[in-house]
Amino acid sequence: SGSGMAYQVQHRVLYSGSVREQTGTFVGGEGSARLGPVRIGVSGLMGTLSGGNDPANPDKKVRVSAVTVLLEPLPVVAVGAEVEAKRFESDAGVIAWRLIGATVRATLGLGLPGLAGTAQVSYFPSASVIGGEKISLAFRGTVGASYSASRGPLTMSLAYRFERFDFAAAGSAPARLEQFRGVVVGAGLRLGR
Repeated sequence: SGSGMAYQVQHRVLYSGSVREQTGTFVGGEGSARLGPVRIGVSGLMGTLSGGNDPANPDKKVRVSAVTVLLEPLPVVAVGAEVEAKRFESDAGVIAWRLIGATVRATLGLGLPGLAGTAQVSYFPSASVIGGEKISLAFRGTVGASYSASRGPLTMSLAYRFERFDFAAAGSAPARLEQFRGVVVGAGLRLGR
């Protein structure tokens, strides 16, 4: 299967008693292949976060890439591993995050053919800024609905995504909390069964 995605995102940073917000739209795609109960997927998003004209809150170009390996022991449940990289580029330079963790996904029918509710939680116990600080807490939750046409390969999805990353205080640098949240829409094609 493969689909295109758009993520209307709000980025919020709580740092040293102040809050900075940026907004933007990320676009990209995802694809997966299934062999028996194993599904391997890749995804990528890119876009720009804008803080307005505030020089203390510069715009950032963002790229997110992920690989997942899921085991589907039941039609409604999938569990597995996920590796994700986030890259942020601004006038101040380039920063990259590396996230490695586990993910659980549930899919339940909503009473109409092809319509299902979806929920996915990912927890990243190994999370850090490459060449820099460790992320003490990193997780993502997504809840939404998907539709697969009973005749034909068309699929559509709508979801709300929330991501949280906590950076512990280190030396003279205070603790920092970063959040990403927003609506994700997708449309694509499913091949095979």
